[in-house]
Amino acid sequence: MMRLNAEVTPFRTLEHIAGVHYVAMTVARGLYEAGVPIDLTLTSGAAAGHDLGKFGCKPNERVPYLHYYYTNQWFNNHSMEYIGHIAANHSTWDLEPENLSVESLVLIYSDFRVKQSRGDDGREITYISNLDEAFNVILSKLDNVDEVKLNRYRFVYSKLHDFEDYMRSLGVDVDLNGHPKKPEVLPDISLRNAEQTVQSLVFMGIEHNIRVMHQMGAERQFGNLLEAARSEKDWKSVRAYLNIFREYFTYTNDKQKEQTLGFLYELLMHREGDIRAQAARLIGHVIAQFNAGYRKERPAGMPDIAEERVMEIWKQYLEMIIRPDHKLMLQQKRRIRYHLKNVLASVVDHATPGDLREFLEAFLVWYDRAEELDPGEAFSLLDTVHFMPFDKLSEEELGKIAKFALIESQSGEPDVRIASWRAFKLLTAYQPDHPCCAEIGVCVRAAQVEDNITMTFLKYRVLSNLGEDTAREQELLYDRDVVSDIFLDNLKTATPWVIKSANIKLLVDQIAHGKQEHMLHIAAHLSNLVKVSEHVIVRHDAGTALLRIIGLLTPDQRNEIVVELMKGLEVGEYEFSKYIPQYLGQAALWLPPEQLEEIVSYLHGMMANANDQIVSVALDTVGVLLERYSCYPERFAEEKEVCEERRGRLLGILLSGLANYRESVRQEAMLVLGQTVFGSSWMECREKKELFALSFRKMLFLFNENKGNELTAFYRAASLSNIYRFITQYHMTEGNLEIKERNQVAFFPGTFDPFTLSHKEIVREIRDLGYEVFLAVDEFSWSKKAQPHLIRRQIVSMSVADEFHVNLFPDDIPVNIANPADLKRLREVFSGKELYIVVGSDVIANASSYKKKPVKNSIHSMNHIAFRRVGDVKADNKYNRQMMDQISGKVVELELPEHLEDISSTRIRENIDLNRDISNLIDPSVQEYIYYNGLYLREPEYKPYIRARAISYEEVEMPDEMLLAEISNFVLRDEEDREDLLNSMKESGDRLLLLRNTVQENRLVGVARLRYLAPDELFAVLGQVSLADQVRRHTYGEILLISGIYVERDPMIYDAEQLLLTEAIARSFEYKCGYALFFPADGYCPERVLSAVVRQGFVKAPESPEDAPLYLVDMHAPLVLVQNLETTLKEPFSSNPRVLDAIYKAHRELQMAMTRFYPGQLVLSMSASVIYHRLVERITALNGVPRDPVTPRHLGGAMCVPFGKILRGKVIPNTVTKTLHTDKVYDPELKEKSIEAFPYYSPLRSQIKAIKSFDRPVILVDDLLHHGGRFEALEPMLREEGVEIKKLVLGMISGYGRDTMATKGVPVDSIYYIPNLRNWFVESTLYPFIGGDTVRRDTVKVAGLTPSINMILPYAAPPVQGSTPEAAFEFSACCIRNARNILLVLESEYRALFARNLTLSRLSEAVILPLCPDKGSCMEYDENLAASVYLENDLEMLQRMRKFMVTIR
Repeated sequence: MMRLNAEVTPFRTLEHIAGVHYVAMTVARGLYEAGVPIDLTLTSGAAAGHDLGKFGCKPNERVPYLHYYYTNQWFNNHSMEYIGHIAANHSTWDLEPENLSVESLVLIYSDFRVKQSRGDDGREITYISNLDEAFNVILSKLDNVDEVKLNRYRFVYSKLHDFEDYMRSLGVDVDLNGHPKKPEVLPDISLRNAEQTVQSLVFMGIEHNIRVMHQMGAERQFGNLLEAARSEKDWKSVRAYLNIFREYFTYTNDKQKEQTLGFLYELLMHREGDIRAQAARLIGHVIAQFNAGYRKERPAGMPDIAEERVMEIWKQYLEMIIRPDHKLMLQQKRRIRYHLKNVLASVVDHATPGDLREFLEAFLVWYDRAEELDPGEAFSLLDTVHFMPFDKLSEEELGKIAKFALIESQSGEPDVRIASWRAFKLLTAYQPDHPCCAEIGVCVRAAQVEDNITMTFLKYRVLSNLGEDTAREQELLYDRDVVSDIFLDNLKTATPWVIKSANIKLLVDQIAHGKQEHMLHIAAHLSNLVKVSEHVIVRHDAGTALLRIIGLLTPDQRNEIVVELMKGLEVGEYEFSKYIPQYLGQAALWLPPEQLEEIVSYLHGMMANANDQIVSVALDTVGVLLERYSCYPERFAEEKEVCEERRGRLLGILLSGLANYRESVRQEAMLVLGQTVFGSSWMECREKKELFALSFRKMLFLFNENKGNELTAFYRAASLSNIYRFITQYHMTEGNLEIKERNQVAFFPGTFDPFTLSHKEIVREIRDLGYEVFLAVDEFSWSKKAQPHLIRRQIVSMSVADEFHVNLFPDDIPVNIANPADLKRLREVFSGKELYIVVGSDVIANASSYKKKPVKNSIHSMNHIAFRRVGDVKADNKYNRQMMDQISGKVVELELPEHLEDISSTRIRENIDLNRDISNLIDPSVQEYIYYNGLYLREPEYKPYIRARAISYEEVEMPDEMLLAEISNFVLRDEEDREDLLNSMKESGDRLLLLRNTVQENRLVGVARLRYLAPDELFAVLGQVSLADQVRRHTYGEILLISGIYVERDPMIYDAEQLLLTEAIARSFEYKCGYALFFPADGYCPERVLSAVVRQGFVKAPESPEDAPLYLVDMHAPLVLVQNLETTLKEPFSSNPRVLDAIYKAHRELQMAMTRFYPGQLVLSMSASVIYHRLVERITALNGVPRDPVTPRHLGGAMCVPFGKILRGKVIPNTVTKTLHTDKVYDPELKEKSIEAFPYYSPLRSQIKAIKSFDRPVILVDDLLHHGGRFEALEPMLREEGVEIKKLVLGMISGYGRDTMATKGVPVDSIYYIPNLRNWFVESTLYPFIGGDTVRRDTVKVAGLTPSINMILPYAAPPVQGSTPEAAFEFSACCIRNARNILLVLESEYRALFARNLTLSRLSEAVILPLCPDKGSCMEYDENLAASVYLENDLEMLQRMRKFMVTIR
């Protein structure tokens, strides 16, 4: 057909389609590669078929206008409605609806660019143009171009231009040359200039719209979205879905629109009145615009099938609303019928004039059916008269409504009669000379209603409209006091809402008739109705009435009313308080400046409330204040600067909501910013621009900073859509958004742990001097025990969210002021700006970077803003004029106000420990964040130094007499056969391993006797052929023989026997020992020694005699257990005797449980604290510094970088120590794991960049290296960032690990070497709530407790292969029991210390890094329960599995 078309017509449709398809698929593939969710198949099909309708056009039909219709028909006939929906709607005008799918955008964009010109022979020549050329071509072809049509066209063109720029930013080949330009690498969000920031907001809006439309587009995804909305219980979340449907429904297909209407109808029965109202308005909106924007011109005589379907739907829903299903309850029927008026009002607002006529005709049919309607149905129709567009009705139709009202006025139901009379009032007010009004007058005059004040008032209004005598009615209404009766009537719950609504108008009427003495009482009554009425319509009527009269009150009376409404906000029950902001915000703008200031300050204080709902209504109120603020200068005379400063404060409150850590608060802030501010139809474009110029940087930063869940993404998409709409509108009406930028930049680095009001005041003062301030949350105060980086960053963000021209500096550009290279890069970042460094005068006086000799780009060359405390000029250690004079750059000196002098992080920590109010020290919302997350509790300000431990080992091959005497006097002092033992040691030829207590003057605590045997020496030692043969069958190498362990009776070192045994075994690996024997030379073995031996996995030889027991263990593939539990607890608990006893007992039980995995195999228990302190010796020696801290501090040339669990949060003496915070993170199914940044720390690369900024070679430290997953993840980044690795120092390394490091050429040192490691366990990771590995989840169940997994049942399968299920069960049960028992002791000691329970919310006060076992996204924790309660429950759950686990084989 296309070829035939080319032969017999001058059109080149085939070439055009091919060109459009080429452009569409080129850009679509580019978008797909950039990660944009685009359906390539759908795009291809739509592009290939978009002009098929041209072949359906008949002679003399206007092809450019009618081919859309025929295209749609073709696809529908071939059951390809989904492709046809896109293909048929490819007109440029289809861009007028705000939100399109990306496939539609691509098709419209491609069709726009592929044009035709005519050659000399009159035939079309197809070519691809750029956007500007295409714009002019199409403009020249448009019919009847007036200013309105030109602006419409410019609008759609600007959207195409934005879309092309967006694609270009992703690296899409929009130039179609096969060589797409690399996307421009923009600076970090906070560093972009004004133009880049505005463009980024536009792109973010486009991206969010594309992603939402992707979910709205595909049938299955749309169904999932609808089901998510249907199953949502929280009404605020339902509101979010409704906002999304309202924003994006236009481009959904007919089937999806009908599904949406079904869902909305269900919501008409929702318990929340405003959800019902919003759903009703959306029903009307969807029906009115069912085909809006996509209705194309039809061929002459062709029926509009789509329009017929819309009218069917309209009639269907009218029936369903007026006459709900008979199976519904009466309350549900009332709720549905009540919102008939909202549905109609929405149809009237959104329908085109032509459609509205048809909608009204279908609706008015119901007014002919008075005889068949029940009272409820009649009432809903009468109530809807208030929203009827009388000016669109004929006289006959008005008469029809009047006749209906006259019939129903005889109803026996009071509310139906009043509804009829209210309709009379409206009809007679609109057209009093209409013939029907005479009948109304007769009806009303004849009615005897003197005993009913409400009906009397309606009678008076109707007769007044008709110009009749109302003397009697006026006498009844105004010559006596009726106000108190109305008050009483309105407060009765039995009074129908329609009567209350009429009474509210009567109260306003009383004031209009001079009843001034009741004005305050009426206003108070109305405010009370706004707060507490159970009927939404009554609240709104009361609020509207209150706004009509509040200007008549005195300033003090207005203040009284506003304060009453403010109290209503703090009720905390959102279903009541949510209606107040709309009226409170407007009423507050009638207050004089002093009183309005109090209201603004009070609203700001409410942002720190722990109740999300109270914060939400505060934000809603602020939004209304901002929206209506333009009227305030007209009411009260004050300086323009003061008025604008207040408006800025209001905007700042909204932005602080956007920065809040609570998701629901952020969502509400997005809603208010989007709908109430930038989406306002009340505010002028100029006002919005002023607010935008203040907040655009903040909005971009905060939208990007806190991603949140899927629902938050919907809120953000809707908000960005409104902002994008404003930007487009401004470009169209006012021109470019020109925003002035500041040239002076103040760079303010600091730990900010936490960011205080003192910091904030400094920032404000600098900002007010005309600087753009950048706060850098740095990592260079390495000796301080700071909160995780992202927590400090969140605190700073929350603290300055309301401060304009104050930004957070990017995390991935570390700036160490002691590193000239960093300062050089900082200058480059702010190239073209006048850059200043902000520091305290005490830093200049004392920091080593200032004491160094000035060099190029050093800190001395920078411009400075130096702030000092009052009186620091005289204190040499705080202010040094000589050091100040060394600065060659400009210096601006500021003085910190006296009232902020006493604010310090130390004082804040002390008050937090005592649970005191700190809102006068830090931002109030930050206080709530700190307490909610349990931050800074029992936290020292500085990291503790690790010192060399109080023990040392010494190996002696042949003991001399002095050593034997020492053994005799200390270790064997209480042994009866001391002499025999000493002689045995002297004559046996055994080596001696000595354990000394270095704190007690190197006192000897214990001795182990050991020897390394060859297999042929076994018989000589064991004395039995069978025993020697048994051992020989299991090993080929050297054999470790331990012939005795002796420890003094009450050693000051815990489990000295274990320490000696572990050290002896660990040393034996260097001698290639694969088997160990414990064979006491004297045949005697104390219980403590035997316990340690058995816990290491030794088993008694089967033929071993009782008087000479032999214990054997296979060391070829040991299990390793790292004992580290005491290092996971905070003081005073980590040194509490009861807690330590519980830990030691738990460790012994855990060792025994592990021996059951592989009986007879070695379980090597290593003490983390021993490893810690031996690492100190190794690292300080490597760095050439003493192992004890020295004063003044002298630092070695290298820095220590722990990157595992070991040494985390500790400092090596005389060594810069900076932890690289890593974590092993599992996916929820535990199928995959990765090495990532520890929760709340910067990304790994940012941390590594910070380490690079120290400009020192690094000594990397980890507890254990086997497969090397953690190092494998870090090594490439360390290499790429140019970090010099001096050495990798490990607590333990396996043979596999050593070989791996050798292939990488990384120098390695370790405390222990284990040739063939079977598996290892870190004790803390086995105990729920105390340790574990992170599980990737979007939400945290308990504030401050990261979701985690412990590799034990019932959470996960223990990682042991070749063992029995019974052993795994017993091991898991042991771990949970141990964790429970330790936590019970912790809880008991905590209660004794602080007189309150150690609940989950307070667990961080006792455990350094508490975690929360992940049990799936649906399971919740009660933060007010103790962790031991949950472990008791988990133990019960595990016991249910016992029968299965112990019988399975």
